[in-house]
Amino acid sequence: MDVLSYLTQTILLSSVGIIIAGIIEETNLLSIIKKITKPLCLISNLPEECVVALLGNFINPTVGKSMLAKFYKENKINSRETIVTTIISPLPIILGESIFRVQLPLAIVLLGYKLGTIYVLFNMLSGFLMALIGIIYSNIAFERKFLNIDTNNNEKIIFNRAVITKGIKKSIKLLKKVIPMIVIFTLLIHCLMTFGLIDIIKEIFTPIFSILDLPGEAVMVLVANFAHFSAGYATVSILIKNGVLNEKQALLTLLIGNIIGITMIYLKHSIGTYVALFGRFGLKLAMINYTISIIIKIFLIMLIMLMF
Repeated sequence: MDVLSYLTQTILLSSVGIIIAGIIEETNLLSIIKKITKPLCLISNLPEECVVALLGNFINPTVGKSMLAKFYKENKINSRETIVTTIISPLPIILGESIFRVQLPLAIVLLGYKLGTIYVLFNMLSGFLMALIGIIYSNIAFERKFLNIDTNNNEKIIFNRAVITKGIKKSIKLLKKVIPMIVIFTLLIHCLMTFGLIDIIKEIFTPIFSILDLPGEAVMVLVANFAHFSAGYATVSILIKNGVLNEKQALLTLLIGNIIGITMIYLKHSIGTYVALFGRFGLKLAMINYTISIIIKIFLIMLIMLMF
């Protein structure tokens, strides 16, 4: 594999994909996703305040959490309603910020159309499964609520020079973080393969990974995910191109890497944010949300092993 040619192509396509996604976000096209999600929120049998907080996650996860904390502290919602809302909240986050703005363009560029799409769909499925758990519980445990929330979306699609400029500027900020990660880990894996060091790694981790029918080299993807998910994508792409991983192994490795990514996010950001916003109750919220999320990821890993 010509590493310089690969890097040039990857950086170019990743930049184009993220810039296009950034421009699409500024056009208000994501308001269509909100229309799809609002009915889902309405059948959740949660108070209006919880639904509003859920929709706030489309703007930013911290915005959604802050709104929920405000309603909780004002005693407009109780602790059980707050817990269920946090269980459902990853769905709008995954649909909005994680997939359609960042993960989808990068996954397709780095992993290829087929594998990238399948992986993104599994990520979406994890969000829907979490939401389903929360919705089923709220409909069984809570008294039936009748909400009257306007589902009409008056936002219009806007496409002009200002939108393009704003979308590009926001994308450049993201690219400054993503591209260095792709370059660093691409060169690292290339060096390890060139000097035969990856064979040592393979020997160490093969006995452990053989349980999931994964080669020892897959550990490089997990290491890359500690830095950034884009580095994990780039590492998987290189291993596939060198014949180390097939599609099933790549998908399993990505989901295991996703568990590591979620863990790092909770350790670095989520637990602190929950505690800062909710106090001691925030730690309970974080642990419940994290535990359910990991259980679902493990379920998806088992599903892939049975399906492929």
